Amino acid sequence: MSSQPRRDHPSPLLTADRVREILIDSNGEAGAAGGAVGGAIGGSAVGGALGGAAGARGGSSGGRTGGRLGARMFTRVLGQTRTVPVPRSPEALEAVRRLLRQELPSAEDAAVIGLMGTGWLNMNTAVVQLVWLRDRVEVTAHALEGLVNQRSVPKALDAVERALRAVDR
Repeated sequence: MSSQPRRDHPSPLLTADRVREILIDSNGEAGAAGGAVGGAIGGSAVGGALGGAAGARGGSSGGRTGGRLGARMFTRVLGQTRTVPVPRSPEALEAVRRLLRQELPSAEDAAVIGLMGTGWLNMNTAVVQLVWLRDRVEVTAHALEGLVNQRSVPKALDAVERALRAVDR
């Protein structure tokens, strides 16, 4: 277990390609949200209320495309795993689920997969995968990093660990 996030870090439940696609899609959705706001503001200034709606649709589409393209071309996926000595319990599961923006289906009964906000102002997305063993949980996080490192992976792991340790007291 490395102390620093790294490329090609193994993913315990999802394939590496699936993790990357989830992160790229999430980046596209963030671009779509920003593009919709910008398009609505610009469109309403030019064409009134109708122009704002059209601008929002166009901005959303362009923002999504730009977000996905930028994520594909200018980022890398980093990952890291951390072991937390907390047994599985309903309280531990609930603490983790409160952190997640979205929970993804898992074929494993003793596992949780989800997306959470991380990085600067929690605006980057991390895919977190938790696999409970008998007396501990293995927490793996993956996130996209670009030219400016947001420390997204360690921040996601820290948040999950804090939530789990708060339950274990």
